[in-house]
Amino acid sequence: MKRACLLVITLILVGWLLLRIHPADGFQSEAAAKIQAYRAQLAADATQTGIRLQLAKVYLQIEAYEQAAAEYQHVIGTEKRKIPASGALAQSAEAFYGLGLASAGLEKFDAAITAYRDALAIAPDWAHIHAALGSAYANTHRYEAALAAYNIAVALQPNDARIHHHLGNVYSKRGKRDKARQQQLRAIALAPNLASAHYQLGLLYAQQKQWEAAIAAYQNAYAYDAELLEALYNLAQAYRRSGDKAAARSQMARFEEQKAVLQPLQQLRGALQRTRDSMERAQILTNIGRLYLNIGLAEKAAWEYEKAIGQNPKLATAYNGLGIAYAMQEKYPEALAAQQKALQIQPDFAQAHAGLGFVYLMQSQRATNARLPEGNIELALKHYRQAIALEPQFVEAHRKIGRILLNQKRYAAAREAYQALLALKPDDAAASHNLGLCYAYQGQTNAALDALEKAVTLCSELPAQPPFLVETYHLIGELQAAQGNLDAAEAAYLASGLPKAYHALAQLYGQHRVKLDAAIGYAQKAIALKPNVARYYNTLALIAFRKGDEHQAETAIRKAVELEPENRNYREGLKQILKR
Repeated sequence: MKRACLLVITLILVGWLLLRIHPADGFQSEAAAKIQAYRAQLAADATQTGIRLQLAKVYLQIEAYEQAAAEYQHVIGTEKRKIPASGALAQSAEAFYGLGLASAGLEKFDAAITAYRDALAIAPDWAHIHAALGSAYANTHRYEAALAAYNIAVALQPNDARIHHHLGNVYSKRGKRDKARQQQLRAIALAPNLASAHYQLGLLYAQQKQWEAAIAAYQNAYAYDAELLEALYNLAQAYRRSGDKAAARSQMARFEEQKAVLQPLQQLRGALQRTRDSMERAQILTNIGRLYLNIGLAEKAAWEYEKAIGQNPKLATAYNGLGIAYAMQEKYPEALAAQQKALQIQPDFAQAHAGLGFVYLMQSQRATNARLPEGNIELALKHYRQAIALEPQFVEAHRKIGRILLNQKRYAAAREAYQALLALKPDDAAASHNLGLCYAYQGQTNAALDALEKAVTLCSELPAQPPFLVETYHLIGELQAAQGNLDAAEAAYLASGLPKAYHALAQLYGQHRVKLDAAIGYAQKAIALKPNVARYYNTLALIAFRKGDEHQAETAIRKAVELEPENRNYREGLKQILKR
């Protein structure tokens, strides 16, 4: 894990330095298009140094380091043959700097050092070249040289948080803790959300056994970067050393949980660093994007897919993933374009049709408030059905069709979708629950109960109770109550534990005029769980009135009137109770 972490830090540093050469111009969603356009311009006139530098920049952005290095070397060779001029010198400096960044990305640090020195010979006052040189020295364990380079960078650009941060890292390597802490604190003062600076500060405090300060620093580090697993691990260790064993156990469990999620990501980044083949790199970047999608980090996923497309513009799976990432960010036109591009590349790509269905579904969900065209939901159904036509065992497409039709109250069609899903995946508890809903809405009580009871059985085999299970029990209670099975209804309602389930029980016994004491208890339980629902108080008032407890009845109905003063039934109920 440490090796993978170092590789990620190196790539982050290269990205940061890249932004210092070229001012950030926003998230680029068309890297492949830019590469194609720049190459077309160079095919027409290969002497356009500025265009070649822009091409190299794009390659650096998408981590295509070998291609970037080749373009920078071409610029360097071209500029050497020209008569020196101020513009040419600036382009040469940029090319050497870019070559150094590309070499660092390839972990060729000696080559990077040479390139940075050549750049500094032309532009000695460029702070971030000195910083890049310091990074390369640090990666080759030449810490005194790294300190000298970083100190020059700080002198030239004293308000750059990352330069202070990396200078602090080198001071730590040399055992100069006080200076290291000063630099990390300065970095945090300039950039309070710089997670790696908080983490390094935590390490420094831990080395001095200042556990309370270390704990605070590690907490900040993880709060600003949820991928910084080392911060969680060291937080657990700091708690243990401070004597708080319960907190140590809690944080270690959290670390193990996050490690299971993020370790595959780190492994993929290690694989990415080991391969130079652009097709393989594109596939690995696509897999990284998918992992980010799975944990809900759509913006990070989109960038990984963009890099993949830049390295292989014919990778349909990358466009598909990018479209989903855009949809999650509510960038619907871009999402549709990405999925359509995937289908242009691979017309029989079921995932892309499902991706289009997802985009239209997301749009339709927004349409409720935004008054967008309702036809989007039919387009979603159309594409999910096309996905199934291409891939009949596409479980998620069946699930989405069932959900859409259920929401539209097209219960017969929804039932068929869930039956098809259960034929593919018989242990799908959620599908059984929704199938039960379809039967219930169609008045097929016995079939509904069978499906819902199956959902309960399947849920019992799961490691954690799914959120819908309480509704499953509640619906079973409703169906059993409708059939007059009071004991079965009570068992199901109690298993639900929902406020409305306790209220339903109170009503059930109140209507049958049995177990009125229990009915009052259930009404009171519903009120305790959800104290601002007027009908719960009304039910309590009716049951208490039937029992002859006028005081409790009056108190309850007054509360119902207080909550809903315009409700005529509640006001009339109060009058009847007062007459008694």
